[in-house]
Amino acid sequence: MPTLPLSPDELLTTTRTVRRRLDLARPVPMELVRECLEIALQAPSGSNRQGWHFVLVTDPMLRAEIGLLYQRAVRAYLDSESSAGRLFADDPVRAAVQRRVTESVA
Repeated sequence: MPTLPLSPDELLTTTRTVRRRLDLARPVPMELVRECLEIALQAPSGSNRQGWHFVLVTDPMLRAEIGLLYQRAVRAYLDSESSAGRLFADDPVRAAVQRRVTESVA
């Protein structure tokens, strides 16, 4: 995969969520997972508390079960009054943005 010569500022201000483009069927080498976690640990946390929790699930059946739980939680959120898609319903411009947020969540 080619990389673009982006500065950190360009990367952080132009790169949006990539959930829709993830290849969830492609295996990821454990060394790459470890590297990603090491980089993630450098990110700031509220009040410098480092309250991280990571769970790595490699078993396909367990991942499917967790996926069902996640789907239930997402559905409850999307149906809730505080769901992004329900915000700013009276403002066509902002409502359109919130609908895109909801589509990304879903």
